[in-house]
Amino acid sequence: MRPTPIVYCFIAVFSLLLSGCATTGQNSAEQTATPSITTASALYTAGKAAMNSGDTQSAISAFNKLISQYPDDKFALQGRLELAYAYHKTGQTSATIATTESFIKDFPQHKNSDYAYYLRGLSAYDAAIHQLNQESAAVPYEAKMALKFLTEFNQRFPEGKYSADTDQRIDTLNERIAQRLVASAKQALDENNPAQAALLAKSVVEEHPNTSVIQEAAIVTNQAYRLLGLSSDGTAIASTAAAITPVAAAAITPTIELPARATADTVSNTAPASTSASASQVNDSQISTNEMAASNTIRDTTWVRSQAADHYTIQVLGTESEAQLRQQIERNKLQNDVAYYKRSRDGNTWYSLIYGSYASRAAAESAAKTLPPVLRNNQPWIRKIGDIQASLSE
Repeated sequence: MRPTPIVYCFIAVFSLLLSGCATTGQNSAEQTATPSITTASALYTAGKAAMNSGDTQSAISAFNKLISQYPDDKFALQGRLELAYAYHKTGQTSATIATTESFIKDFPQHKNSDYAYYLRGLSAYDAAIHQLNQESAAVPYEAKMALKFLTEFNQRFPEGKYSADTDQRIDTLNERIAQRLVASAKQALDENNPAQAALLAKSVVEEHPNTSVIQEAAIVTNQAYRLLGLSSDGTAIASTAAAITPVAAAAITPTIELPARATADTVSNTAPASTSASASQVNDSQISTNEMAASNTIRDTTWVRSQAADHYTIQVLGTESEAQLRQQIERNKLQNDVAYYKRSRDGNTWYSLIYGSYASRAAAESAAKTLPPVLRNNQPWIRKIGDIQASLSE
């Protein structure tokens, strides 16, 4: 029997329906694939736009969403570096370091891996400088970490486009760390802790030789060694530490030999201005003026507490004997120029002599060059009066 026209119509309609379903399925597959690329691109574009407009929080959100939703997309790869930069811009040091280290681990040969290494060091550097600007004696952990990261960058990319900037930052960190170590070493001597002073100052000689404080570090090292009864190479000498008073030790000529490349004038271009200023750079308005009023008595801790915290003074020596210190003041007629303060540490009392009160560091540095020989030979150093006052309140 031949098929009726109705059957032909049914077959035709059914074929059209199947064709339509196949077409719909193909379109659905295409539509499913397209949004994956489009959305990843859109998230990356949104993150970049937010960064350009200064909305770093929205940028962080967009990049994080891009990385989590499309981890294998090409936009997500670049987004990881953009995310690290956004963290850096917002001061999130730990997040920056974690993100860059993750990128370095996953893509060690990537063409932009140098930027990841550089950004890691840069973020640590900014955190280190912030900590070094705080009033603290210890070298912050961030400074050592930044020095490690920046040095690693230079070792891997010695001729890279960021290497010149990295060199400057390394020089600055070495200078700032060395300054902090020498200040801490002097403070340790002031507190009658020569062992700690020797460790701190010797670390400058060995680890930061091309800094402006290298000679100071050598002097402090030898002063500490003498107090400990040691020679410059760390071996015992005939006289005992007990036989050498702190005042006498301060005048001993240093015997630590400086590294051949180190000079007192070696200062990074990016080092703080106060450390690199020479005597010739001090203008007439900074010429030393001791603001101490005339005094018929010897000034002591009470006077130190009453002074302006933002003024500077010159610390010249320290001793355990208050009577010896007062005798030296009277013998050299220093009443109008000096004061001394007492500090207790671990049950021991220590007396420190300071010279003058100056409105600026530059004025104090200028005055230090013209101290009486009896004081200048003790290798004095500049201190902020507020720092001394803070140590008295501990």
